[in-house]
Amino acid sequence: MRRKRPLGHRVLAACVGVAAVAALSPVLAQEDGRPDLVVAMEDLRAVFDPVDAWTGTTSSIRVLYSVHDHLLDLDYAGDTSIIPGIATDWRRIDDTTLEFDIRDDVVFHDGTAMTVEDVAFSLGPERILNEDAPGYEHKMEFVPSLAGVEIVDRDTIRLTTDSPSPVIFTQLASWGAPIVSRAAYEQAGSWEDWVQAPVGTGPYRVTEFRPDEFVRLDAHDDYWRGRPPARSITFRLVPEQAARIAGLVAGDFDIITNVSFDQVETIEAIEGVDVVGGETAAIRGVYFNSQVNPQLADPRVRRALSLAIDRDLMVETLWDGWVSVPNGLQTQAFGALYIAEHEAPRYDPEAARALLAETDYAGEAIPYCMVSAEAYPAEFDTSQVLVQMWRDVGVNVDLQLVENWMQMREPPCTGIRNSGDSMFYPDPVSQLWRRFGPSGWIQQQGWWNNQEFDALGQVLVNSLDQQARRDAVARMLEIFDGEDPPATVIHTYPAFYGKREDLNWRPYLVPQMDFRGRNLSFE
Repeated sequence: MRRKRPLGHRVLAACVGVAAVAALSPVLAQEDGRPDLVVAMEDLRAVFDPVDAWTGTTSSIRVLYSVHDHLLDLDYAGDTSIIPGIATDWRRIDDTTLEFDIRDDVVFHDGTAMTVEDVAFSLGPERILNEDAPGYEHKMEFVPSLAGVEIVDRDTIRLTTDSPSPVIFTQLASWGAPIVSRAAYEQAGSWEDWVQAPVGTGPYRVTEFRPDEFVRLDAHDDYWRGRPPARSITFRLVPEQAARIAGLVAGDFDIITNVSFDQVETIEAIEGVDVVGGETAAIRGVYFNSQVNPQLADPRVRRALSLAIDRDLMVETLWDGWVSVPNGLQTQAFGALYIAEHEAPRYDPEAARALLAETDYAGEAIPYCMVSAEAYPAEFDTSQVLVQMWRDVGVNVDLQLVENWMQMREPPCTGIRNSGDSMFYPDPVSQLWRRFGPSGWIQQQGWWNNQEFDALGQVLVNSLDQQARRDAVARMLEIFDGEDPPATVIHTYPAFYGKREDLNWRPYLVPQMDFRGRNLSFE
């Protein structure tokens, strides 16, 4: 089926009323003894298949990690090493050929057995490999080197890549290639219907969805890793932080997302609840549209915008030191590929004014859009501070609030927008290249391109020589932060969650919320 715009919404399965869902006790002993969890979130998307281009947001990733499994998995609770998933074993046959041994005990959400045919379909041309496949855009961002799939025998799948990718196994373990039921996919009839009720293999299945209200996941008791610890998880849309906190304290919610740092001590002082989380491997920043907005076409204007930002002041005043200023778009989790000597973007308003004086910029308004319901902690406050800093050096930035994410892709939102670039696995490909390479969102949306950056990126994604890869990413960071910036980083991305004190759950450095037995239990 071809991918269409995800316009239609429908209620899944047999719905109970909204009042009935609201009345469910967050931890209510059911007949099987397991609780029903309620998670209050600031945002909630209408699609539940990761290969849809609209699911690359923190809120979607939080939900979908419970719905889908991949060939491999990453030990996010440990050292982020690769661990078995749908595949029990994996090997590189040659530079561009990989083989995977597939489990024979995996059951889909609809009760049917998973086979190698389902795996081949999930990674094949009809779903992600062909240019007209609905998941092609997602595939090009998360597993761009994947070129072919074939069945070797009833227990083995062979994949081919178009280059000797050094990160292909890690990519297949993160966010790029969920395994779904071929029969259910073909029976769905349309992409819109499928993405609202996908049939995967994860520990929880989508059973009910009401737009702008909630999505409910019920336990998939035949899950191959064992019976999930919760009977159900309901993700409720609660845009206002004050309402999320009040619901947590009242016992209406078990977990709340996007707690601002200034509320951490307040929540922790309340009996029965606490706060978990902190810095993550994601980085907050802003994107610049250099190809559509004429004022941003000159890289000197973009460099001036970066120089105008007093990041240290924002870290201290907006975050009280809970976050830090990174050395460019990278994280120490990259290990040998972390370029420690690369300097963080500097604050120099005089240099910003001097750069602007060299350009043709004459005070024209540059639109800066954000969705009115904050997608990031302290997003509105951060945006207001940025606007003032830019105006202080002579750049007229017009902050505009829009109602939804569809409007973010349309005029007048063609200037500056907020960003949160996550690390999905410990390699620069997962962050710098995934977002800003030719297959990434920035270039795909026509916001920026740089030929040298793209050429260096080919070394990063195709070479098995670690030193060559390190040299490439070092130069890419110089382009990104200095010569031709498509964006600029501001600070590391914090993620604080409020939760009931007797609920044993913790967040990872990545956006995924894990409610499998390895990360969830109850006192």
